[in-house]
Amino acid sequence: MPPPVPLLSASRPPDGSVVVRAATSADALGDEELVRRILAGDSWAEELLYRRYVRSIWGMVLRLLRNSPDAEDVVQDTFATAFRELPRLRDAGALRGWLLRIAVRHVHRRLRGRRLRRFLGLEQNEADEVTLESIAAEGLGVEARAELAMIDRVLARVPSEQRIAWLLRHVEGESLEEVARACACSLATVKRRIAAVDARLQSHVQAGEVSDV
Repeated sequence: MPPPVPLLSASRPPDGSVVVRAATSADALGDEELVRRILAGDSWAEELLYRRYVRSIWGMVLRLLRNSPDAEDVVQDTFATAFRELPRLRDAGALRGWLLRIAVRHVHRRLRGRRLRRFLGLEQNEADEVTLESIAAEGLGVEARAELAMIDRVLARVPSEQRIAWLLRHVEGESLEEVARACACSLATVKRRIAAVDARLQSHVQAGEVSDV
């Protein structure tokens, strides 16, 4: 489950009265207007921005980290960072991509922490590891689930930089340009990372290795 939404249901104008916003008017507000209102101190707009993007950010982070507790922490850190750095956002119309980049930055930080703990012998095996197969839509056939399981096993064995780039492109559906921005690297580097994973996957498909990678 995504992190809980802050319990903000109304904002209080200077005269002390409570103004409750209708859902229809909330849906009509664009990101640029939301950012403007947040910067003006409107806590209701802050809550709405969180509600608008938390599920997509949560799903993406969960697939990248494969661990629910870590994903919850990263999502909370992502929005805390976003609200703190919002005055530095130059293009409010590109808010989603900006949030994506912040989230990926925190994902990388969490993965570096894992590697350090593993090096120190402090990393514990996670019993609740999340896989693509476990979060796939219901009704998938046996072959489709076997393919997802194979992809999971391959992704678990490639460098995190390659895995993140591949997932952002092929699972999250981001453009190559957005993946490059999220990964803070060149377009050529992103293409090489994705191609490396594609080659690994293709080699296992050609060898018929579905049950064991």
